[in-house]
Amino acid sequence: MVKLDTGNSRYFLPNPHAEGEAFKQFQFGSGENHVQVLSPSSNRVEIMYRYSGDQSMMQLLLMTDALRRQGASEIDLFIPYFPGARQDRVCNVGEPLSAKVYADLINNQQYRLVTVFDPHSDVVVALLNQVRVIKNHQFIKDVVADLGSELILISPDAGSNKKIFELASRLGGLEVVRADKLRDVRNGAIVGTEVFCEDLSGKTALIVDDICAGGRTFIELAKKLKSKNCNKIVLAVSHFEGSAQEDKLAESGIDALYTTNSLKDFPETAFLNVKDIWQYMPV
Repeated sequence: MVKLDTGNSRYFLPNPHAEGEAFKQFQFGSGENHVQVLSPSSNRVEIMYRYSGDQSMMQLLLMTDALRRQGASEIDLFIPYFPGARQDRVCNVGEPLSAKVYADLINNQQYRLVTVFDPHSDVVVALLNQVRVIKNHQFIKDVVADLGSELILISPDAGSNKKIFELASRLGGLEVVRADKLRDVRNGAIVGTEVFCEDLSGKTALIVDDICAGGRTFIELAKKLKSKNCNKIVLAVSHFEGSAQEDKLAESGIDALYTTNSLKDFPETAFLNVKDIWQYMPV
C-alpha cells in the first residue's frame, strides 16, 4: 500500500507490485531484491515500514537509496516492530549481538528520525541514532475502553514491571498485580508462573506485554489467574507474531487477545482484536 500526502511523500513498505502506484518491488530469479521509484519524491520523505523478515530489510535499504537518488534529502523511518530486540545480549559463546547488527544497518542510512513502537528492550533504544519511542499507552487505553470496569493490570514478568507501573499511572492509577516466570535452571524452559496476589474474584485481568511469540508465558499465567478466580482474562500485546495458536490460548483461560498489525495484517476473529498500528505512530 502506498499513500502520497500533500507536502511530504509517504511510502508504505512492504508493498506488492501494483499498476499506478508510486513504486514497485520484485525479486530476481537469483534472489536479489529490486525497487524502482515510479514518481518523483519530495525533499522530505516518510517511510512507513513493517518488518516482515530479513528480505524486507533489504527492500527498505534499497528503497532508501532509490529515494535519495530521486532527490529526497530528509528521510524519516517509522518502524513499529524493531527486529532483533529480543536478542539484545550475547548469552552464549559464538552468538552475535543481533540487536546491534540490525541497529547498525538502520544507523548507516542516516535517517533524520527513527520512530519505534513499544520496543522490547531499552538496549535497542540506546543503540539507535535519532530515535523516538512511542509507548503503548494509547493502544492500551483503547483496549481498556473496550473492556469496561473492574479491571486490573497484570505484569507477566519482572522485565515488564517498570513499563506497566508507568502505564497504570497513565490510566488513572489502575491496580497492578505482578507475576514472574518459573524456569528450569538446567535449560531455561518456562515451567510455570507465580502471581503475587491472593484472590481476583470478579476482576477482569488484563495481561500487558510487548510481544507474543509462541505464547507459553501467557498460557501458564492464564492458568494461574484462573485459579485465583478471575472473571475474565484478556491479553494485550503490542506485537503479535501469529505463531501462538488461538485455541491453545483460549484453552488456558484467555478470553480475548488484543494486538496491532505491526507485523502482519491479521484477520479479526471473535477472539483476536486488531488495532491499526499507524494510528499510534504520530507524524
